[in-house]
Amino acid sequence: MSEIVTIYKINCYSSLDPTCVGESVSLLPWDDSDPTSRGKDDGGHDYVLPKHYRLGTDANGRPVIQREDGTACELMLHNGCPLLIDREKHMAHLLERYKKLEIYRTAAGMTRQELAQRIGVTQQELFSWENYEKSPTREQTEKIAEILGCDASEIP
Repeated sequence: MSEIVTIYKINCYSSLDPTCVGESVSLLPWDDSDPTSRGKDDGGHDYVLPKHYRLGTDANGRPVIQREDGTACELMLHNGCPLLIDREKHMAHLLERYKKLEIYRTAAGMTRQELAQRIGVTQQELFSWENYEKSPTREQTEKIAEILGCDASEIP
């Protein structure tokens, strides 16, 4: 199975280092300890790493995405989504969100049609939730969690 990694979208509003200002992605949340910079993160989202890539650490103990041979790769933001850059292989991988709702549904042995009927929505609506295009209401989330036997906080 592919490895899941949490990636944070960072928005730096101001910094003494002008190259830090703007949007970026990181394996670490925004660090408020630097009084010379202001910003925030989006709370992080889980993404699926492509085959042959894994989460590791660099020489300073910071998390880094590596190829299976240990070569570190870069992350950058592309159209609002994280892009994994493997410079040595001249490749870029647009990372896909980990589809928790779809995983829970299939693990429960339910089709999209079955779950949609039990929730009282269309398959299209459920598909949009599974693919992070829309979000269910709090009441719908609680009903999904009850049906699938998981905690509501685990449903996106």
